[in-house]
Amino acid sequence: MQGGQRPAGGGRAPAGELKERVLIIDDDAGYRRLLEIRLTQSGAETRSAESGEDGLEQLESFRPTLVIADLRMPGIDGLELCRRIRANPAHKRLPILILTSAEHSSEIGEVVGLGLIWYMRKGAEWPTILRSLHNLVAHAGELETAV
Repeated sequence: MQGGQRPAGGGRAPAGELKERVLIIDDDAGYRRLLEIRLTQSGAETRSAESGEDGLEQLESFRPTLVIADLRMPGIDGLELCRRIRANPAHKRLPILILTSAEHSSEIGEVVGLGLIWYMRKGAEWPTILRSLHNLVAHAGELETAV
């Protein structure tokens, strides 16, 4: 399966389920673990990375269908991570959700401008995050079928 492609079956998962391969990239180990638990409970297969560098390596070996990343990380930050992901033609349509404690800024505007990248503030309620993930994946699927 190429990066950004939906799993076989292509239909929407029932509400509350997220049948995706999710790569979590965040330097906060506790937050990564919390997301892993919530996503696994929702039916997702997860892998996590503690840095942008590690995330880029995991991207090729894990082949996620969805990425969740922090914006502010040491080394390769979330902005540069998104640029590098989008620079790879295989990942042009890979949906990415940025979960960050950063306030809205030009950085976030630039990231969102790369396409199929949404952002939310860390601390959002889990049902809101899950709903956003479903919507982001659905939007990516609509774009794939429109091409």
